[in-house]
Amino acid sequence: MEVSVSWSRDGGVLVASLSGRVDSGNCAVLHEALKEGIPEGERTLAMDCGQLTYMSSAGLRVLLDMSQRFRGPRKAMGLCGLPEGIDSVVRLSGFDKIIPVHESVADAVAAISGKVGVGGPDDAPEEVVVDEPESSGGFSFRLGKRTG
Repeated sequence: MEVSVSWSRDGGVLVASLSGRVDSGNCAVLHEALKEGIPEGERTLAMDCGQLTYMSSAGLRVLLDMSQRFRGPRKAMGLCGLPEGIDSVVRLSGFDKIIPVHESVADAVAAISGKVGVGGPDDAPEEVVVDEPESSGGFSFRLGKRTG
């Protein structure tokens, strides 16, 4: 299975929508796609994880690295739409203390824009899609799909 990233802008907040599976075999490609897709000087990022089916510990490291890019004055990042299994691991590992977790994209955008004071045109960066084959190497968490 593969992972893909698509980009949009909602209320001035950059939204990265992730789908598929994130594991040690494709996390480096995902990390690079995220770095390349975020414009220089960007102050906000909402990562919509609603379409993820799996995330290994390597994926959590990617989230941590992205969060460091959005620390500081007038910068903010949040995760949203986490499937139940991924949400559990994020909370159990304490990542929710580092990166705010929101129920929906709308909630994340409201919180991020309120913190940073952004707004403006809904101009979206060019869409980036990352496709990588599945790998079975390395340590990973087994996460379930969101139900309901």
